[in-house]
Amino acid sequence: MTIFDWCRHCGDHGPMTEEHLPPRVAGNRSPVTMYNEQNGALTVLRSFERGHTIPSLCRADNNNASHRGLPEAYALWRDDSIGHLKEAAAAFHQVSGRAPNDLFSIAARDGGAFMLPMEHGTRLGSEHITNLSPGKIVRQLLGMMLAVQDTRYLFDAHPQLTAAYRSDEPASIEPFALHVALADAGLCYFRNGVVSVSVSLTGQGATSIEFWAVSFPPFLVFLTSGPEAPIEATRVDQWLAYPPGRAFSKRDRKVRYPIANRGELLVSKLYQDQQTLKEMGRP
Repeated sequence: MTIFDWCRHCGDHGPMTEEHLPPRVAGNRSPVTMYNEQNGALTVLRSFERGHTIPSLCRADNNNASHRGLPEAYALWRDDSIGHLKEAAAAFHQVSGRAPNDLFSIAARDGGAFMLPMEHGTRLGSEHITNLSPGKIVRQLLGMMLAVQDTRYLFDAHPQLTAAYRSDEPASIEPFALHVALADAGLCYFRNGVVSVSVSLTGQGATSIEFWAVSFPPFLVFLTSGPEAPIEATRVDQWLAYPPGRAFSKRDRKVRYPIANRGELLVSKLYQDQQTLKEMGRP
C-alpha cells in the first residue's frame, strides 16, 4: 500500500487519479519541481511537466469538484486577489520607490503583519461587480488541505471536515478553523499536522497551536484545530455558511488579509527555502 491508496474526500480504496493542486484553471499548468527537506538539505521529490498534481482522489471525487464549480470559483478569487495585490504593489512602488514585489516583505509599524484591505469582486476603474462564491472558495480550500494529507487522521478522527467539504448546504467545521494570509513563498505544503509552541517570557506558561498548511501563492492557508492561527491570518471558515451557489454579500465582500509577516519563524523558513532553491539554480 502507498500513502495514496485511499481517496482523501470519500475514503474509498482503489487507484487514485492525479489532482491538480492548486487547480489547473488557477494557472497550475507549467513545469514544476517539488523538493523535500531531509537532514537540513533540499532534495528532489518529484518533477511535473504540466503543473503540480497529487494522486489523492478517486475519479468520481476528482470530477465532482469540477462539476460543483469549486476550482473555477477558487481561480476567480485568486485572480481577483492578485488584481488587488497588483494595484497595491503599484501604489507601494510609487510611494516608496521600492520594487513592487517588495510589498510581500513589509510589516506594520508595530512589527505585526501589514493588513491589506480589498473588496472582492471590484477592481479599480470597473463599474461592474464580479460575483464570487465564498461557499465554493472555502470548500476548495478545505478540499485541497485534505488532499495533501499523508494519513487518515483528519478523515477518520474529524469527519466534520469532509462532511463540510462535500455538503452543498450551510456547514461548519468547528472546533476547526480556516485562515488565509498573503505570501509569495512558493508552492509548498505540510503533509501532516504541525504544532506551534509559544513560551511566555513572563512565566505565564506555554501555548500550542496544532495546524496544517498549504502555500499556493498568493495565499498561505492554515487549517487549525482551534480558533487561533500560528501567524496573523484572516479567518474564512465562516464562508461555509454560504451555500455553494450564493455570491458574497456586500458586507462580506470587504476583507482584510495580512501580508504574512516574515518576522514569524514559519514564514521566514518558507522564504529561506525559496531563496535557497534560487541560489542552487533550481526552478
